[in-house]
Amino acid sequence: MHYNDSMKNDGYGRKKKKFDVLMVLALLLFLAGVALLLVDPIRNYRREKKAEEGLDLIEAQISENIANPNSDEEPEVTFIVPRDANAINGEELDYYVDNVEDKAAMSSLLEEELENMPNYVTLRALGTLEIESVGINIAVWDEATVVSLRYGGGHHENSVLPGEDGNCTILAHHMRHAETNFHYLDQVQMGDIIKFTNIKGQTFEYKVDNIKIIHAYELEDNIRGDITDSKQITLVTCSYTETEKMRLLVIGHIVYHEQN
Repeated sequence: MHYNDSMKNDGYGRKKKKFDVLMVLALLLFLAGVALLLVDPIRNYRREKKAEEGLDLIEAQISENIANPNSDEEPEVTFIVPRDANAINGEELDYYVDNVEDKAAMSSLLEEELENMPNYVTLRALGTLEIESVGINIAVWDEATVVSLRYGGGHHENSVLPGEDGNCTILAHHMRHAETNFHYLDQVQMGDIIKFTNIKGQTFEYKVDNIKIIHAYELEDNIRGDITDSKQITLVTCSYTETEKMRLLVIGHIVYHEQN
């Protein structure tokens, strides 16, 4: 058998084609990896922008009501968001209202809740919640659903409204990687002020006098409206230990009420 230059070139060509194919595959895998890394940051950015849009609407309405305190119109802010957009990773694990620890069961509850919603969900605002000491300033919606909690805090349906006698519970995601919602709630200290402003422009200030971490199954006994006769607020988010996810509760009692 004679080995000539054409055989040599043919072998070189096959090797080069194989090398080129491998390089293309490597590039595609690299680009796919980059795309996956960008999914969460892009989704977080879009969700944050949408949440800011909702907060801006509420603050604009509050400013208008403060400027026109004698208006006969009942103020209302509604915010329409797509049901299936801007999901939060692990939001099935933050299903606050039911004492279910099994992940599959919580995922099922989440799917059922979403299926019962329209394609576009109308959120109704209660007001805004601010803790100046740690830089929290979020919209608060009148229900704590999987969709509303993507865009701020949600009022627990079995608790009282801010300023009323009893316990008012506001829930929000910890947002470990986005630094929004209640991400900085674990930095709140005793004596800090929680400020809630409703749509009418009425302000309620609560002084933090209790901070505790509990198991999820203890939630219901800590967030109902009838657990106290005093004017109390309870803020709830997740807290992480080395072995499990707990719930952080920041509790305050009213010290100031400004009526518009």
